[in-house]
Amino acid sequence: MPSIIVHGGAGAYEPGKEHERGLLAAVDAAWVLLESGGSAADAVEAAIVMMEDDPIFNAGLGSSLNLEGVVECDASIMLSDYSAGAVAALKAAKNPIRAARLVMERTDHVLLAGEGADSFARKMGLPSGDLRTERRIELHRKNLRTFRDGGEIKFMPNLRGLADEMGIGTVGAAAMDAEGRLAAGTSTGGMMMKVPGRVGDGAVIGAGTYASPHAAASATGHGEAIMRHLVAKGAVGAAGDIGVREAVESALEIGRFHGFGFGMVGVEENGATALGFATQAMSWAERTDDGRRTFLE
Repeated sequence: MPSIIVHGGAGAYEPGKEHERGLLAAVDAAWVLLESGGSAADAVEAAIVMMEDDPIFNAGLGSSLNLEGVVECDASIMLSDYSAGAVAALKAAKNPIRAARLVMERTDHVLLAGEGADSFARKMGLPSGDLRTERRIELHRKNLRTFRDGGEIKFMPNLRGLADEMGIGTVGAAAMDAEGRLAAGTSTGGMMMKVPGRVGDGAVIGAGTYASPHAAASATGHGEAIMRHLVAKGAVGAAGDIGVREAVESALEIGRFHGFGFGMVGVEENGATALGFATQAMSWAERTDDGRRTFLE
């Protein structure tokens, strides 16, 4: 039977009913496709688009603003046949996950970044628009003041602390369809007040997103640490031997050992789902043949 599991970000925040509503809308949109014979890739894209369109999440609409007050999005998708596509520092599409999938399906590349990604999204006819919300703009104004010292912006020593204070918001999904195909995807506006051009784990295959014939996973948390340790690939690689639930927990232990927290959702080839986090919280939801579950249950 098919299955879908999604997350709305792991970090220092307190998710509530608003997050749950958005996550349930995401798994329900994916489930309609899975029940009608749609692919795991279709389900992952549909779920993430729903979350990108919901301003409660830091992806698509409602993304964090960089140091200059601009939205730059990262997204990636990968399938169990090792097909993959990603975009980084994207400004020109309201749904970065759609751009990532088009990179996978319409090019011979895996990752497009910056102006090249923007040009590609426009050529593909993807809708664009202002992704900034009043809430994010106000947070940017507030936090920009904390970076100023004598007229200069002293940002580098402060980013990690600010990330811990603000929480890390990334959305992601992992799914298995009725044919046994697996897929995972991740989308994010990245770290609040990041340096323009910074790329996080959400655009990096093996870090924030990975899939194989055995499992698929999406990670969320502090991107620099996730990239250094390639946590999604590590978990998916282990899942074939120990199962996805043990693999996710093993990946979290590696994070704890090295002193960083993150979260992850995954699914394996028998349709079993898994989740785990080593942060204050992670919002998530899943839908399987047994029904729906969320982080509030």
